Amino acid sequence: MSLDDPTEQMRWYAGLALIVFAAVPVGGMALVASDGDDGGTWAPVIAAAPINLAGIVFAVLGMAARDPRVSARRLAIAGGLVLLGDAVLYGIHSLIT
Repeated sequence: MSLDDPTEQMRWYAGLALIVFAAVPVGGMALVASDGDDGGTWAPVIAAAPINLAGIVFAVLGMAARDPRVSARRLAIAGGLVLLGDAVLYGIHSLIT
């Protein structure tokens, strides 16, 4: 932690929150899909997992960036991807059920 950048801790906490918000819903929906008998229950997980994985990658890159502007941009992209991935996940699940 450096004294030059007062937003460094906030960027780390925001990145960790994005990682949790990307991984937990997909993992939970995968557990729900593993109990299903038909193959259609895996469709939301298959559609949303790559989007949320890209969000996790951008969150990690944003947490590791030294420049606050680059970090903020990457975290904003990560937030958008996680939001899109979760919307796809729950949207497809609601269409199936």
